[in-house]
Amino acid sequence: MPHVDLIESQFMKLSAYIIAIDSGFAPNPFGRYCTLACCKPTIRRNAEIGDIIVGTASASSDRPGHLIYAMQVKEVLTYQEYWTDARFAHRKPSQKSSITRCGDNVWHRVKGKWQIVRGAFHDSQHEERDTGGENVLIATEFYYFGKSAIPVAKQFKHLLATTQGHKNTRDIPTIIQFWDWIRTQARQRKGKTRGRIDLPMDFTDDAQLIR
Repeated sequence: MPHVDLIESQFMKLSAYIIAIDSGFAPNPFGRYCTLACCKPTIRRNAEIGDIIVGTASASSDRPGHLIYAMQVKEVLTYQEYWTDARFAHRKPSQKSSITRCGDNVWHRVKGKWQIVRGAFHDSQHEERDTGGENVLIATEFYYFGKSAIPVAKQFKHLLATTQGHKNTRDIPTIIQFWDWIRTQARQRKGKTRGRIDLPMDFTDDAQLIR
């Protein structure tokens, strides 16, 4: 049976991509939400509620091709909506801790011009790429493995991206099977039913971020 909280739709698609740097910024898995607010502009611009977003580790990582995270989009907000939404005020970056430095609520308009929070992981050089995505993707149903990224079963590897960019799949029965497989893996390996299972790959053991 598929996960009871999975939103099923005849228009559901899975978008898979390779994560070059798993820093905790994009995606940001901390707290009750997993968000994709920067990078991957085409995915963010075209994603709809119910879509599945999947990120795997790069060939240069310790776990190449392993599943870092999967999330189902529950909300799609514009940057300005994200910036002003009180639920996400804590995702504006600060220097309080390694986790708060990963805050991804960084873009907003002032007198019609894009401004970015000082000290964020991105800066003005990323404006075109980030704001070209238009939207922030928000999930409460997600599995983030991070440092504990898992190998993907052979029957699902065709869903994954193997080059830069991303790969879309609209085979809904297979997408549902994949999601249920991920849920089972999370429960078997870490006893977790959802959420963040480990820290990002680019955290050291003492949770200090590698910049």
